[in-house]
Amino acid sequence: MLSYIGRRVIALIPILIGVTMVAFLVSRGLPGDPARLYAGMQASELEVQAIRASLGLDKPLYYQYWVYMQGLVQGDLGFSPRTGFPVAEDIRNRLPATVEMVIFALIFALSVALPLGVWAAVRRGKLIDRFSRFISTLGVAVPDFWAALILVMIFFVFLDIAPPPVGRLDLGAVPPDGPTGFYIFDSLVRGQWATFRNALAHIILPMVALGFPAIAPITRLTRNATLSVLQSDYIAFGRASGLRGAPLYLKYVLRNSLPGAITMTGLISGYMIGGAVLIERVFSWPGVGLYAYNSLERTDHAGIQGVVLLSAITYLLVFLVVDLVQSIVDPRVRLQ
Repeated sequence: MLSYIGRRVIALIPILIGVTMVAFLVSRGLPGDPARLYAGMQASELEVQAIRASLGLDKPLYYQYWVYMQGLVQGDLGFSPRTGFPVAEDIRNRLPATVEMVIFALIFALSVALPLGVWAAVRRGKLIDRFSRFISTLGVAVPDFWAALILVMIFFVFLDIAPPPVGRLDLGAVPPDGPTGFYIFDSLVRGQWATFRNALAHIILPMVALGFPAIAPITRLTRNATLSVLQSDYIAFGRASGLRGAPLYLKYVLRNSLPGAITMTGLISGYMIGGAVLIERVFSWPGVGLYAYNSLERTDHAGIQGVVLLSAITYLLVFLVVDLVQSIVDPRVRLQ
């Protein structure tokens, strides 16, 4: 297994180089002048030229890319003129917020999709099966940012039972003192119950908005895989041997239906970390997605490249983890 992991990690290098090149060229093609935005609209042309030279934007593209790659090898993602901090530090400070939201969204999606998919397959053609199809269609049809806006309108504006979409805590609230940056976990460990309840209340709507679209593909995959398993010979043999209820469905049906759901969950988790831009914008969630949005808005080349690189690394590592988990869940899978 270690040799397999080593080969996969080495194979990531040319892919990441290609990703950095594409991100570099795309960021340079965006409208707007980063030097002008950084200097301000009232700055003189001489001041803008000086800032452009200090940022290295007056050099040829190939030279800018070479300098960027030199810094990248040393762990330097560049400097963000928008925030005034290194991009690596910006991402490190914002990543826990995004990861925490993604974890809760995945827990929500899996806790709904897996039992719903299995139940729909067991009760094929019944009301629950039709309900699962409706949920799957709705999850595909409704964009996540639209779901976020609807949730805010219903639960905050009309019903007034949800906190305002102002981030991870109420305005003026003190973040918990903890090492992980996960407000819910840190406040729970520290026994800061008021902060724990505050953070939990603020994450519910983003969790649902981000997790709801993921329910559709996981439910459909689980249902189809479960139908295939239920029609297999070994399930028929198990039933003939007297297996019924939870032992049959949990030990044999669900386990053999999981590989497809695991793959889909991996794909979705990678998307969530790199694609939660609009969700974080709606809820003012101070994560990587909002950082990417602001970087695009202000033509922050270094910030854009840093987020794209993070998304690519996340996707590739998720695929590796999915392969390893599948080899554990399904002994028929062998790592070559």
